[in-house]
Amino acid sequence: MNFNVLARKVAKGTAPSAYGGSMNVEDMIRFALMQGAAGADEIDRLCAQHGWLANGLLEDGTRVAPFARWAQVCAAYGRGGVAALQAQLSDRELATFAIAVLAHVKTVESVRALTEFCESADWRSPDVTHADWQALSALNQLLSFKGGVLIDALLQDRLRRMGLKAYDRASKPFLASLCLCAIRGAATPESLAWLQALETADVHNDAARVNALKAIKRQLA
Repeated sequence: MNFNVLARKVAKGTAPSAYGGSMNVEDMIRFALMQGAAGADEIDRLCAQHGWLANGLLEDGTRVAPFARWAQVCAAYGRGGVAALQAQLSDRELATFAIAVLAHVKTVESVRALTEFCESADWRSPDVTHADWQALSALNQLLSFKGGVLIDALLQDRLRRMGLKAYDRASKPFLASLCLCAIRGAATPESLAWLQALETADVHNDAARVNALKAIKRQLA
């Protein structure tokens, strides 16, 4: 994603440029990851030029992407990398945006930042869009699939302990399933033993448990 392509996407499309034109969130994230500090300056310029919105809820009840918020976190990453996003995780208005960008940063530093955030979570929200659950989902995305980030034993153990805590406090079956999916990133004998001993009443949770068992056995072999 180069400068001209991003600018054209914003200026063209069926949506007004204030709503991003034909640009989507992934376009901006990819641009920030590729272009660094110079890309951050361009994001700031486009945001000011087109008047992107910080609140995606319009007066008539219509929702649009709050591109000014996305611009803030993407520009922060362009200038300061993972450390800049980690600082934004403590901001309730920016945390979910920062988490979404971290999910695209396939590095140990990103995994560590998300794990640290999750270690302080209370997991009491039943809403999967809550920042706590979004961070766990981001870890699953970074660790549990082919080509995922490789982490050391210490970070795996932190992830395992955090995942078990989240599972114990998950108030909905689909949240428990997310925990079981994420535990695949902690491919340790301790994770394997816990999954083997775990009894689940929900059929979807049991399927997630079986899949996690297979994944961890494969990684340990």
